[in-house]
Parts: sequence; structure tokens; C-alpha cells
Amino acid sequence: LEFDVQMSCQGCADAVRAALEAAPEVKLLELRPQEQSVLVETTAAAERVRELLEISGCRAVLKGMGGSSEGQWGVWGGPQGVWVLL
Repeated sequence: LEFDVQMSCQGCADAVRAALEAAPEVKLLELRPQEQSVLVETTAAAERVRELLEISGCRAVLKGMGGSSEGQWGVWGGPQGVWVLL
């Protein structure tokens, strides 16, 4: 899962890291404070991960799921289901 996370300083990034590392079902893959982006692998629901991110004090929005930023696939969920874009 990839999230846009409002991190304005290193303290925010540290808080995000701590919140995610406290959840055993979440593996932090990438934390990019300058891009305000977080990439995780998890068995938890996206909403649970978003809640963890926001507990850190930072606003978070799900950006994408199901693929890496280096891949050619993008998968996004929405109120009507899931869309796969090539």
C-alpha cells in the first residue's frame, strides 16, 4: 500500500516510523519524507494502516495498492470496486 502522508519535518517521519513499527502486521518498505510518501506491505486493511499513520499526528491518504512504484501496473480501489490500469 502506498500513502501520501503529510510529514513536515524529521520528527514527523520518526513518528510515522514508530507508529508503523509498533504494528506487527505492517512492514515498512519505504519512508520518503521529502516526497511525503510511505510504502508498506501488510495483511491489515488499508483503513487500519491509515489510522496508524494518523495516530502519529500526520494526515494520510491512500495513494495506491497492489503494485510497486517501479512496476507497470497500478491498482486503485474506490467506492465502485477496484480498477487496474496499464
